[in-house]
Amino acid sequence: MVIWRALGLLDQVNTDGSFDRDTLIAGGGGLIRDHSGRLMLAFHSSFQAVSSFHAELLALEMGLRHARQLSLQIWIELDAAVVVTTITSGYLGSWQVQHTLIRIRNMLRDLQYSISHIHREGNRPADHLAELGAAALGSHIVYEGTASHHLLSLIRMDQLGYPSFRF
Repeated sequence: MVIWRALGLLDQVNTDGSFDRDTLIAGGGGLIRDHSGRLMLAFHSSFQAVSSFHAELLALEMGLRHARQLSLQIWIELDAAVVVTTITSGYLGSWQVQHTLIRIRNMLRDLQYSISHIHREGNRPADHLAELGAAALGSHIVYEGTASHHLLSLIRMDQLGYPSFRF
């Protein structure tokens, strides 16, 4: 949301994971914006996950990989409060996700970061990209010039502080 402007010159990373328990289809996506809210990079991918928690972690890991190439000072926003709590607490998680958590923590050591929870309504662009990831084959990277009008409009609404409603 618009709050990132108050944090100064931090670039913002929003990620989201998607997991269907019935079909075991998982994907994730996210975006990286500069301190003014302009899209630097968006991504989405399908992947194998064992739970929605794992899908959220894998999406965060993807976001951090991209973010490290673009910036060393980031603000991370996720709509999975349990992931934020797990990252900040140092908890290792179940054996199924420990390796992913270790990789995430290792990447975070190289960054100056802040991490916080945001409600899903405030994370619409990342939620949209996670849906695309679950339906996609492989990984995809999108830049401002190649982003869909739908994604750009979600980002613009976010920049302007327009609310997003869940139905």
